[in-house]
Amino acid sequence: MPPTARIILPQEKLRPLIITLVCTMLTGASYGFGLYLFPMVMPEILHDLKLSYSDAGVITAAAQTAPLFMIPLAGYLTGRVGGLRLIVFSQIFGAALLLALYYVQGFFSLLIVVLLMRGWPLLVWIPLVMVAAEHIEFKWRATMLTVASSGACFFVFVDGALSSYFLERHHWRYLWPTAALCCLVFGVSAWLGLCRVNAWEYKRAGRSGKKRSYGELLKWAKTRSGVITFVVFALTGLTFTPFQTYLASYLRDNLNLTIAVTGAMWSVMGIAGIGGGLVMGVITDRMGARIALFLTFFLAAVSAVLICMPITTAQVMGMAVCYGIAQAVIYGLAPAYMSKILAPESSVTAVSAGTLLLVSTAFFGNLLGGWSSEYFGSFFWLYLTTGLFFTMGALVSLGLTREQQRTSTINRHNGLSTPCCQNQLSRCSSSRNQEEP
Repeated sequence: MPPTARIILPQEKLRPLIITLVCTMLTGASYGFGLYLFPMVMPEILHDLKLSYSDAGVITAAAQTAPLFMIPLAGYLTGRVGGLRLIVFSQIFGAALLLALYYVQGFFSLLIVVLLMRGWPLLVWIPLVMVAAEHIEFKWRATMLTVASSGACFFVFVDGALSSYFLERHHWRYLWPTAALCCLVFGVSAWLGLCRVNAWEYKRAGRSGKKRSYGELLKWAKTRSGVITFVVFALTGLTFTPFQTYLASYLRDNLNLTIAVTGAMWSVMGIAGIGGGLVMGVITDRMGARIALFLTFFLAAVSAVLICMPITTAQVMGMAVCYGIAQAVIYGLAPAYMSKILAPESSVTAVSAGTLLLVSTAFFGNLLGGWSSEYFGSFFWLYLTTGLFFTMGALVSLGLTREQQRTSTINRHNGLSTPCCQNQLSRCSSSRNQEEP
């Protein structure tokens, strides 16, 4: 073996691992700081800015419109600068938004910052699907996307610790510069890691199969699995987003729990999500995405039941474990399913369309959540309703086609056209060459 091969081979083996770690870290930072941290300190922000929960409902609902322009922008920029580069560069954008929250003074300034911050995770998530298709083997794509989705759980744990610390000892405004500095550190670390394994260079993808991918996507969208997958996207936005948005307000304002209890709850939720994300990733690869989706919605339904019963600290922590696992993986399961049954080009387009549907239903979920508090005087009915929708999602998920069966069907019709089959063909050819005298 030439000396150069001994140098390149370890780097080639490390590249998928480094890319997965970078994507998990930056996805977690964008969702943890850009999406989950604000609801944890929302009661204090509303109090200091003299805003009501109706104002909060308008702000959070308006923020759901960000994907309408962020998703097309993410797709355009990915084609221009590359998926990995966009994921890293987006940390600078996110850090600037986090720092801007330090200076908000009223309704409109808060609305603008939260609106833009809601689009920040999408600048990471849309390129992430393309990165998985370009750099990760077919058989590991579902695991990579699921692990990246669960990366936010670690930051939920960090968010809980940071929010409790700053609310009890300092002020919520000082929380945001700290989070901004963390984002810059993560971005620099990711850049160094990608350069280390020569993954920073960008190669523009070809466009020869674009029309064929659209045809495959439209054909699949009319099938039972296609319809159910988009229903899963819709239910995810309608339930998980308002559940997370108003959780701190419900526990502290309606159930009169202390900041210490809610901070511990966020930490438990993050820890449960970290371990649960890895377990669900294994389940997705071994048993299929439909079983993983069923278990995810089932755990979310259990968390809604626990929070609607007469509350105790043990129930709050039990809810945190169940919901922590569910919310850790739900956003990655449907894209993981699509990545297994569709071609890479088709799966990217399908995930973009599904994400638009998700944020559209999340808009109505947040709007109705804020309205329910004003109308009923409590968020109880919001969480009772989301529990029913969680149950519906669990039952609907069982109607999905097994992705293994779908993949084998595509292979029979198209031959050895998938990356997985090409890898198998290469291994078989090399084995035969080694056996020949």
